[in-house]
Amino acid sequence: MHELSLVQGLMEQVRQIARENNRERVTLVRVRIGPFSGVVTESFSFAFHALKTDDNLFSQSGLEIETPEPEFSCSGCGRRFDGSKIRDRARGHDFHFPFDWGRCPACGQEALHPEGGDEILLLQVELE
Repeated sequence: MHELSLVQGLMEQVRQIARENNRERVTLVRVRIGPFSGVVTESFSFAFHALKTDDNLFSQSGLEIETPEPEFSCSGCGRRFDGSKIRDRARGHDFHFPFDWGRCPACGQEALHPEGGDEILLLQVELE
């Protein structure tokens, strides 16, 4: 489970921020995990909550995970759009990302390419 090592790195980054600001408690950590990052958000959350229990700095902290829609571009028409438009066009069929992407909602071609979405970003830290 590589999510454990990712959470350990995140906690070290937050620990440094707390030290720089002379704070003794983290109350909230908010991150964005992209849909193509390869991170299982449930495992990430589990690792965070497991590691925080023995750490006074994090023991009372919450974790919020933002998971944006996947974004795509069409090599046929060049249009860029988010994955919700693909599902809307498919009339409720939920595609299994990242393999079954469907067709471009503008031109109908199957020439879709993922755009970004591989990020793991620390967005916000609340400290006391």
